Amino acid sequence: MKTLFFVLLIFSAIQSSIFGQDAATYSKQGDSLYYLKDYEASANKYEVSLQIDPANPDVVYNAACVYSLLNRPDDAFRKLEMLPELGYENVKWISADTDLEKMRSDSRWKPLIEKLQANLDKRKDIGSMKIITADIDNFWIMYDVYKTSGSIEDISKLYFDKRSPGLDAFTKVRNINSVEMQKVLKLFPKYIESIRSNTLKLEGIKEKLKGYFLKLREIYPDVYYPDIYFTIGCFNTGGTVSGRMLLIGAELMCADDDSPKDELSSWLKGNVGNFENIEQIVMHESIHTLQSSNPKTLLGSAIREGACDFIASMVTGNELGSAHYVYGNKYEKGLWKEFKKEMNGTDNSRWLYSGDKSIGRPSDLGYFMGYKICEAYYENTEDKKQAVKDIIEVQDFETFFKKSRYGEKFD
Repeated sequence: MKTLFFVLLIFSAIQSSIFGQDAATYSKQGDSLYYLKDYEASANKYEVSLQIDPANPDVVYNAACVYSLLNRPDDAFRKLEMLPELGYENVKWISADTDLEKMRSDSRWKPLIEKLQANLDKRKDIGSMKIITADIDNFWIMYDVYKTSGSIEDISKLYFDKRSPGLDAFTKVRNINSVEMQKVLKLFPKYIESIRSNTLKLEGIKEKLKGYFLKLREIYPDVYYPDIYFTIGCFNTGGTVSGRMLLIGAELMCADDDSPKDELSSWLKGNVGNFENIEQIVMHESIHTLQSSNPKTLLGSAIREGACDFIASMVTGNELGSAHYVYGNKYEKGLWKEFKKEMNGTDNSRWLYSGDKSIGRPSDLGYFMGYKICEAYYENTEDKKQAVKDIIEVQDFETFFKKSRYGEKFD
């Protein structure tokens, strides 16, 4: 089953009719039925989704998985053989996915993998990497018109109708559409205006980002270069990935000390990012595109996120100063005692993606714990290049943790 990283899709009926998100609604229903092991019904929902949005590689992939589980290899390969043309390239994932185990003995499997590998090999050339800021320019054109007109049609026509492939993917993995955009334009006018100049500076950091990717290649030669899309969304994520596209929500990542925050909720106040750290965010998300693990426990999820922060910091040289790192460094021993009790469970709610539900302390302290575990692993591994590879590619999180010897720090 192919899942996008950390995606929670909640669509109301009115929202689902905008920009093909009714396709996403059917896809989400297919996901739910998959987890209930009702594969026939799941396949039907995916097919309806693909009638509306036939070029969505994640839905095509998921449909192939349920057909495989239904022992319908011809239907599975009809979907799988669409993937190369749709740009799918996650060879590690598809090669390890247990849903497709029965397909691997089929004569059609090897040619499929060769085509997908050819797609992936193109990512080895940094010259082919795209860094796109067109959505930023379109947003401000729309914004200036909208300030006078107040028309939702202008939001649609001047921003979403001109969306890049990155913004298009964003609308499918986050609740981003004209209705939600109009809400945030009304809620946060002073803040939004304050980030204009910083968002327009994103065009000027492209070469700096490429320099960081070249540094990443020095410590991790197996790097593949993603396409990066800077967009302005609806204040629901600073960054996520779709396939090997990095999707950056600039509205959350381009504040500075002069940005007024009185319009923002308490959670947003603590989670808007400073523009000077934008490269760290980009590199964090880029590491996610190199990972292929699907952690089941809090420990695994924390290591996976902490790995991204750790490697990104190595590449950029940035010292992490966000609230959960300041708090974590101050109370590390106590946090470890708490984390140790919960790390082998599946409940992430107190540690990851907790948003404004975190009371009395910063959210996302699992990032800090994962970082410290990865840091300990790196320090306790003699071959540093191998340590980087292990941190990025870790699959067995329990063994990785034991080798890190992090727990011994407080024994």
